[in-house]
Amino acid sequence: MKIGLFVLGLAALFAVSVAIGSAVGPAETESSEMEETMDAHGGHETTAGAAHQPAGLGVSADAYTLRLTPTQVERGEERVLRFRIEHDGGAVTEFDKLHERRMHLIVVRRDGTGFRHLHPEMDAAGTWALPVAFSQPGVYRVFADFAVEGEQETLATDVFASGGKFEARPFPAPQPDAETEGYEVDLEAEELVAGKPVALSFALSEEGHPVEELQPYLGADGHLVALREGDLAFLHVHPEEEHGAPNEIVFEAEFPTAGRYRLYLQFRHDGAVRTAEFTVEVPR
Repeated sequence: MKIGLFVLGLAALFAVSVAIGSAVGPAETESSEMEETMDAHGGHETTAGAAHQPAGLGVSADAYTLRLTPTQVERGEERVLRFRIEHDGGAVTEFDKLHERRMHLIVVRRDGTGFRHLHPEMDAAGTWALPVAFSQPGVYRVFADFAVEGEQETLATDVFASGGKFEARPFPAPQPDAETEGYEVDLEAEELVAGKPVALSFALSEEGHPVEELQPYLGADGHLVALREGDLAFLHVHPEEEHGAPNEIVFEAEFPTAGRYRLYLQFRHDGAVRTAEFTVEVPR
């Protein structure tokens, strides 16, 4: 009996050690073979292929797969993220333009902080690359948002940034306004109901005055990313061409379930892109 308990104890200790090593292990070196890293990483997440599910829940969907390296980095160290989109085992090299770009890379920590919207470059072989530094430790979600032959896809994977203590936090409480770089943004929304399209209207002002002459960003008045708390499901939000005042940006969104969502509004004014963040809660 004692021997059996001892063996079980060793097995449990080994499992915990493996889990800790996966979460906080040393960053991969640039000399690692890209093929080996990508092939190994391809099996780390489940496929989010069901049509009723939101986007961004897995590395694979609709026969497309995201393969990215490295998946472990050190905090504060700039590393080149390299990835490709595969379809039926081969790298995709032909992409449609989606919001004026062929690839949108969204990087955000799993607690909703550190949001970035990036646009990498692709080589002739279909590998996308760009340098990224993760200033804080934690688990980051990396979304590849693209379109091929008229169909939009969003695939995602995790990158682990080691080098410090990470305490996961819930999304901030819902609020109707936000400030960013001297701009005030007010959010007005219709009644939020899960599964029902709703209009989200953002009014921008600067020093108490409505912002004039908003400049197009990615082919529209603004860009909006919405992420669900917990699994960080990625919602495709569409801008409305017609809206009210010149300082308003309106989107139509459909929240699939009850819960909290983090919204990242991006707009361009005076030649610079700003990001305002909000939390909304869809009641049960």
